[in-house]
Parts: sequence; structure tokens; C-alpha cells
Amino acid sequence: MSSLKNYLNEIARFPLLTVDQEIQYGRRIAKMRELQQLKRNLTAAEDRLVRSGQRARERFIQCNLQLVVHVAKKYENRKRKSLEIMDLIQEGNIGLARAVELFDYSRGYKFSTYAYWWIKQGMQRALSQSDAMIRLPTGLHDLLTKIARVHTELGHQFCRTPTLREVADHIGIDINTIYDAMQRSYAVCSLDMPPNNNDGVTLIDIIADPQSTVDIDDLSISHQAQEMMDLMDKYLDDRSKYVIENRRLQKPVSWRELEAATGISGTRLQDVERAALLRLKAMLNKGKELDGTPLGSYYN
Repeated sequence: MSSLKNYLNEIARFPLLTVDQEIQYGRRIAKMRELQQLKRNLTAAEDRLVRSGQRARERFIQCNLQLVVHVAKKYENRKRKSLEIMDLIQEGNIGLARAVELFDYSRGYKFSTYAYWWIKQGMQRALSQSDAMIRLPTGLHDLLTKIARVHTELGHQFCRTPTLREVADHIGIDINTIYDAMQRSYAVCSLDMPPNNNDGVTLIDIIADPQSTVDIDDLSISHQAQEMMDLMDKYLDDRSKYVIENRRLQKPVSWRELEAATGISGTRLQDVERAALLRLKAMLNKGKELDGTPLGSYYN
């Protein structure tokens, strides 16, 4: 038998209190609180009243444990795996104990009505603290819950996904408040988790090392340069490759220096560069194989 079933069988022994019993126990608890606040030694009679109030408090809690289970079942489907149903019940029991201590029988309402709020608050606080690696303030968690609820309601109303501005206007808060709340609520994930279900690859494998001395931009440029060199080897003649290498893939060499090195006029070299770039651009943009005619043959 599960721990939950054992617990339910155990608390089933305590019947719910009648209205008269709630008033009677409430009076004894109120008298106990009054005596405990006295800054003097209690008489024997007063000490008996304190013990009577403690027994009434214990009985009050026992007879309302089923109320906590009732509330916990409403939150069971919303809880995270890190918070089991029995943990949720225990958090609710803490709220129940607080409600018993503060219950004012003279106001005339049933205890269950008053205790429900304290039980619910205890469970909500536990859920908010177990939902994230970094615990969020209860007020922020309540705001996120309200944002999610309004987002769903507006989605049904508009028959589309509402914008954050529409949600903010409906709640009556600034949109920057929503942005801030959502950013602070981002979930924490494991670095061992595979991205996009890629077998054998984890997040830690693709995250850049901030301590690395290798410049990512330099790697990108180096990779692009190597790709360009491969393309030039395939599609350009030696003269065109020489011009592109000296004018595009490293620190530009002046046309005057290229004239001296090749014995070809600057105007002619510029024509070679333009033709080579057009050829490479056509291949890159259209993805088509160019014919194997060496570029130099166009100028022979």
C-alpha cells in the first residue's frame, strides 16, 4: 500500500468538526494564546488552560487534514516532478497549522473558509520554490501565473495567440514588467541535454569556451577563406587566383605592385579581377557548375 493510501486511512479516523465544536475549540485556543503572551509565571489553573488549548489546537488540525488533501489534489497535475503529492500535503499542513493559530471564531465564518487560503498559499509557495533552480519571489510567481492565465483567456477570446502588449494591457501593467518577469523565470537545463535530439552531441559540446584564446571571428574568416581558395582552385586559372589572393584574401596589394610583379597593366589586372569575381559570384548564388574553361582563355 502506498504512503498516500496509508496517510488517507490514518486521517480518516478524525471526523470534521461541527460549527459548535469549532467555536468551542476556537475559544480554548484563543485563551491559550492570551495566556502565553503574559510576561509572568502562570498559575496552576492557567497552566491547565494552556494545555487544554494545545489539545484543542492539535484536535483542530487533525480534523481538518482531509481538507488539505482535498486542496492538494487540485494542484497535483500542476506540480513538478520534484514535488510529490505527499510533499505538497505537508506544505499544506503547515498552512493549516498557521490558520488554526490565527483563526478568530468570533467573526462567525467557518474555519474551512479561512483555512483554505492559508493551505493554498503554503502549496503555491512550495510549488514556486520547486519550479526553478533559483527560487523566485512569491509575488513574481503569482504574476507569472496570472500572465499565463490571461494569455490563455485572450487566446480563446481572439482565436489566435495574443501579443505580450495585449496581455499587459489586459492585466494593467507595463509590458517591460512582463519582459522582466519572463526573463527571470527561464528554466535551468542540464549541459548534458542533447539539443534538437542530436545523438551523441550535448549542449556543452557546442557552447563556446569563454577562456579560449581562439577568436571565433578569426575562425569564421579562416573557414571562409579556405572555402574561397577551394573554389578558386576549381574554377580560376593561375593569373586570376593570384590577383584575387593579393587583392581579397589578405592585406590588399596595390595595383602598381601587382603591375611590377606580373608585367601586366593595372587596367588589365582590374578586368581580370572583375571577371573572376563574377564567375565566383555566379557559382555561389546559383549553385550551378561553371564550365571548365580557364578564365584566362577569355583574354587570349
